[in-house]
Amino acid sequence: MTWTHLMQQLCARLGRKDQPAAQPPAQGQPQEQPQGQTRRGHHFLGVVALLTLLFTSVSNLALWRHVYQIIGDNEGLSWFFVLSVPVAIFLLLYAIFLILFSWRYVLKPAFVVLLLTCAGATYAAWSYGTIFDSGMITSVLETNVAEASSYLSWSSLATMVVLGIIPSILLLKTKIYYPRWLMTQVQRGGAIVGSLALALALIVPFYQQYSFVGRNNHTLGKEILPTSYVFYSFRYVKDRYFTEPMPYVALGANARKASTSDKPKLMFLVVGETARAQNFSQLGYTRPTNRFTDMEPTLTFDIASCGTYTSYSLPCMFSNLSREQFDPKSGAVGSVRDGILQVLKKSGVQVTWLENDGGCKGVCKDIATIEIKPQQDDPKYCTKDTCYDKVMLSYADQLSRNVTEDTVIVFHLIGSHGPRYYERYPERFRTYQPDCNRPDVENCAVAEIVNAYDNTIAYTDYVIYQLIEILEQRFDHNDPMLLYLSDHGESLGENNIYLHAAPYALAPAEQKRVPLQLWLPNASADDMRIDLSCLKGLTARKHFSQDNLFHTLMGLMQVTSSEYDSSYDLLAQCPLPAGQQLNHVVAHPAEDPNLQP
Repeated sequence: MTWTHLMQQLCARLGRKDQPAAQPPAQGQPQEQPQGQTRRGHHFLGVVALLTLLFTSVSNLALWRHVYQIIGDNEGLSWFFVLSVPVAIFLLLYAIFLILFSWRYVLKPAFVVLLLTCAGATYAAWSYGTIFDSGMITSVLETNVAEASSYLSWSSLATMVVLGIIPSILLLKTKIYYPRWLMTQVQRGGAIVGSLALALALIVPFYQQYSFVGRNNHTLGKEILPTSYVFYSFRYVKDRYFTEPMPYVALGANARKASTSDKPKLMFLVVGETARAQNFSQLGYTRPTNRFTDMEPTLTFDIASCGTYTSYSLPCMFSNLSREQFDPKSGAVGSVRDGILQVLKKSGVQVTWLENDGGCKGVCKDIATIEIKPQQDDPKYCTKDTCYDKVMLSYADQLSRNVTEDTVIVFHLIGSHGPRYYERYPERFRTYQPDCNRPDVENCAVAEIVNAYDNTIAYTDYVIYQLIEILEQRFDHNDPMLLYLSDHGESLGENNIYLHAAPYALAPAEQKRVPLQLWLPNASADDMRIDLSCLKGLTARKHFSQDNLFHTLMGLMQVTSSEYDSSYDLLAQCPLPAGQQLNHVVAHPAEDPNLQP
């Protein structure tokens, strides 16, 4: 009698005392599985180990690519250290998974969620160089369906199937064996302690090298999947839904208008999306991407952005806080404090927000808002998911007619939103070809990506020019002006980085330098006593930032309040002294018929 059969008999006697023990089969006869008995399945420790191996290897390909680059740049690193890194990460992940997700009734659903979400994260990390820190998680969780769908491609779907769906199905079909409760806890605890001990044994001898690499590569810890996005997602949910809200900070209690003109001011405030300064010809780019606004007396500044993604930059740039002071928890406009639009409204300025980029991120709270809806607006400019920014021109014309009060109309453009750059401009604006016409931009040549991106910049320039044309029709009754400012920049494959939302301290200049354009005609400048030649001289400086927006808008609309700081107001640096000759009226530059749409 074998040991296995003896145990089966014992279990049968314990489970059914009134039944005689099963007789052993005759020698040479196959053993039958007793009725009600099934194979134990795969031990839970082994299943978790196999899943950990999958996450450590395939899901972290982008991490290992970065580690390989670090090794290549630092010849002094020990090969024993290099070999210890993946093993240590495996052991640490294994311990974390055992602690959190190895429990009966938790293992399968938890790992299915991790497999599906990590497949998308793996694709983003490998293809775009995405780092899942708090900023990226905020951007992902606050995006809308149309924006999220713009990232879908055959490559991303294939990654989801291979790394997410197929492993999830296999896991759900796998039978997992847990010993008795006490033995399960002993085995789990032993595996956790053993893994941590082995990891410590690997790390301690090479502590100096781990410390050196960590100090010089601050993002490495945020590149480990899935722990990075799980941690920051948990923190986002905790801060958003389980933290007591801060008291609201109201601004502009004493705001008032102090106009020097009898004419109502009419401002078009154009908020760009993902336009980087490096691709503006007015800032030195070799391609004529600003050929339309070149026909107007615009002043263009190269300034620093507050952040590298919309949900951070937009509230920051509209607040009265500097980038160093701004904190999304305590400074988010519309959530915990007023911004410049609310201050202008309290002073009596009429403010309207036009939205074509999926949301104002709280900035337009309590502001009259018109949302562009692709399925309802002009079909000439819209598909089912998105609209070209030209769709806003008809609204601009209507809203700017018969303006009798100081007015600000904000246009939130979709601009150069990636990765579907090719969807941001119509066919006749495909100036630079061949242009990348697929969402998985990493599979396009860099030159094709740049061509598509430059087409978006040129098309935005055309829209701005058309807005200026509308404003020029309002000289008789208004002092018109236009200010354009992008929220953040974009990476187009430099250093194998795409899109945006990199941690600000480590983000390349392409994600942090943005253009600011100001169209302030002579007549409006004269009424406001502004020296345009002085302002033109300021454009060569690069120390300005989005911190200047709040106070410059107050200067342009001639609104005062206790929050106003003239040192941040670009106009305050260029007053026209009393008695000095006013700005000369410059004739409208001759229009080039070749530039007409």
